[in-house]
Amino acid sequence: MVKSWLKVFLFQSKKNKTYFLLNVLCLAIGIAAVFLSTIYWQEEHAFEQWNTNRDEIYLLESQGKTGETSAQPYILSSLLKEHYSFVEDYVLYSGYFPAEVAYKKKKYTVEHVLQTNASFFNFFPYPLMYGTTSTLFQNPKEIALEKEKARLIFGAGVNPVGEQVFLDEVWYTVVGVYDLEDKRSSFAPDAVVNDHQFIPEDLVDNWNHSSASLLVRTKQKDALTQAADSVYKHYNLKALAQAQNVSLEEFLKSNGGLYELNYIAHPLATLHFSNADVLNIPTPTTKLQFLYVIVGLSWVMLLLALFNYVNLSLSQSLSRGKEVGVRKVLGGTKGKIMMQSLLETAIVVLLSAVLGFFFVLWILPFANSFLETHIKVKMNDVLYLFVGIFVLILVIGGLPSALYLANYQVLKVIKGNYHRSRAGSVLKNSFLIIQFAIAGWFMTGTYIVYQQVNYMVAKDLGFKGDQVMSFPFLEELYGKDKESTYQTFKQEALKIKGVEQVAFSDLDYGDRGRSGFVMVFPYEGVPVQIAVSNVEDGYLEMMQIGLKEGRYLTHTLANDSIENAVINETLFRHLQKENIDGLQLARRNIVGVVRDFHAAGLEHPIGFMMFILPSEQYFNFNKVSVKVDIQQLETVLPALEKLWLTFHVETSKPFEYQFVDQKFAQSFEQVQVQKRVMLYLSYLVLFIALFGLFAVSSYTIGTKLRTIAIRKVLGANSKDLTLRLSYQYVLYAILGFGLSLLPNYYLLNRWLNNYAYRIEIGYEVYLVCLLLIMVLTLLIVVSRAYAATKINVLQYIKYE
Repeated sequence: MVKSWLKVFLFQSKKNKTYFLLNVLCLAIGIAAVFLSTIYWQEEHAFEQWNTNRDEIYLLESQGKTGETSAQPYILSSLLKEHYSFVEDYVLYSGYFPAEVAYKKKKYTVEHVLQTNASFFNFFPYPLMYGTTSTLFQNPKEIALEKEKARLIFGAGVNPVGEQVFLDEVWYTVVGVYDLEDKRSSFAPDAVVNDHQFIPEDLVDNWNHSSASLLVRTKQKDALTQAADSVYKHYNLKALAQAQNVSLEEFLKSNGGLYELNYIAHPLATLHFSNADVLNIPTPTTKLQFLYVIVGLSWVMLLLALFNYVNLSLSQSLSRGKEVGVRKVLGGTKGKIMMQSLLETAIVVLLSAVLGFFFVLWILPFANSFLETHIKVKMNDVLYLFVGIFVLILVIGGLPSALYLANYQVLKVIKGNYHRSRAGSVLKNSFLIIQFAIAGWFMTGTYIVYQQVNYMVAKDLGFKGDQVMSFPFLEELYGKDKESTYQTFKQEALKIKGVEQVAFSDLDYGDRGRSGFVMVFPYEGVPVQIAVSNVEDGYLEMMQIGLKEGRYLTHTLANDSIENAVINETLFRHLQKENIDGLQLARRNIVGVVRDFHAAGLEHPIGFMMFILPSEQYFNFNKVSVKVDIQQLETVLPALEKLWLTFHVETSKPFEYQFVDQKFAQSFEQVQVQKRVMLYLSYLVLFIALFGLFAVSSYTIGTKLRTIAIRKVLGANSKDLTLRLSYQYVLYAILGFGLSLLPNYYLLNRWLNNYAYRIEIGYEVYLVCLLLIMVLTLLIVVSRAYAATKINVLQYIKYE
């Protein structure tokens, strides 16, 4: 019996090979999407699951009117440990930084170096291959290396404990080698140094120096935040109030609440889905919303493929009606016919799953690079997932067609009438409307994302950075020594043909657009937070940042570097002044207002900004900006590199530069990723939806061939018949698209609200997408309807 069923399946597959292949392809795409999104979900949720301490470790964040940060003063950690017994231990750390490690005249690049203290391996119990936890980080300038990095530097099977390496111009002693074991963690460094273990005395009790993030181990989360609030108020704010001879309440009131902070404890287990910019999480994080979207869309694709399978199965049943009738006449039961149909579905699903698995293996390297993750296929997980998907498709996709075939009426089938009630048509048309709704949602979503990206790319940023390149310059120097060295470098650089201007600033572009420092002061009784940037004379002009009122700063006027400043438009509007005459802020005379420009990404609104010239007391910057003639770039770069190296003789770092506009463009890389994801998914969804339309239209028109034949006998022409057969699908397209409007508008507006500078969704977006769907619909339906009008009339009326 099974053998005969298999023969019938092979015969039908060959006979309808186009349907069969497209069925397998659509299901394979849907299964591959679900496979990939599910293992991506598992991979992202695997972070910290291996760590038995994960439920007792919290990252402290402080929030106040001046903003939020995870950087905490050293004194906070020591006071918490000293005064609260429920605080078991703490780890101080800074984010990853790249470094060059030199050993025996050879240099090696270590991308992820973590600065921390002795408790790190108690919080993150990576197994040690060499060294012991009790002996780690007992002395200053010690380093532990990850297994592969130790093998690269010292060779395989070598115990490097006690060896010395030269890391960024500083000698470190190797005290351990650990194995990450492919464990997923927000703290998985290539090397660990104990730079936060032995703290300089002037920083130990300094509440104004916050250079490290703080992880605390405790079983009492709520008590931890209360303790942090209490320590901050008792040991910092009370001391400040006493210094002014006022009470704590009077001190806070007189400063407009600027010093008030609230502490929040973030569990280690959820850090991977937190805001990395604020919390300083070393390993790149993932937005949980994005993860939900990826998983949700993959299941939508699988459901679309399922709808198509049902529609195609029901369409093929037209040609199998006589087969079912004959089997019933010969004694076949409904149960056996259903079992045969379910077996055919199982074979199709099995073939689709195998093909989908190969799709996953093919796509996986691109997905890992695209999503910046390390997804790995684990056969156990794939097996469980396959069983679940197999059962789901068998029930949802196989049962409707099995029931439809099994319930054919023998007498009608033998007479040539293979079309029964309208129930099957209602089911298929309902699926079709849902497919139109999903396709409409994807089309409009892709259109909106494209418009937002184009808006961001084309938006006037308020500065010109396509000719301005920036690069690090003597990061370890400060004050007068750096000033004199920089002036010499600048004079030599300007002699290079193709170098037009040289200037520096501590303003950074992209991401959050960091400035030199943040200053908060009360203005007319209201606290104002300003990002203050030190800019050299000529920097604003070099960046072509326009002047709205007043003048730029210049070193030729002595007061400019002492008591004058320039502010941006946003701050000037906030102050509600008609002009800058007599305007003073933070003891600075405002001599100019520059037009607004974007230093941070377009997700963030332009904030209050002030620009001052560097003074002798504060002459600190990390990067130099050089405006070059792009036409002479090939000769300018080698000359600049040669000059830079003469001022960095002792460094092992290479000369690395970046154009300012390219650096800013990195701030919207995420939306570029979302754009590409939406584009690829839209292609797949449209393909599956239009294929479903092809199946339904073929089925429905196939049920009306006898009606068409009769109408042709009565004189109907092909044009009228084509219009009559096609109009209902246009209505389905409009209905499905209409169902997608409200959720589409709501969800896309929520997505756009992530950006301070965004487009507005206009009616033309929906009009264009609706017209496109209608055109694609008509291309398919009209072709099927026109082909139906060319049938052989006698073949369909010979039973009448």
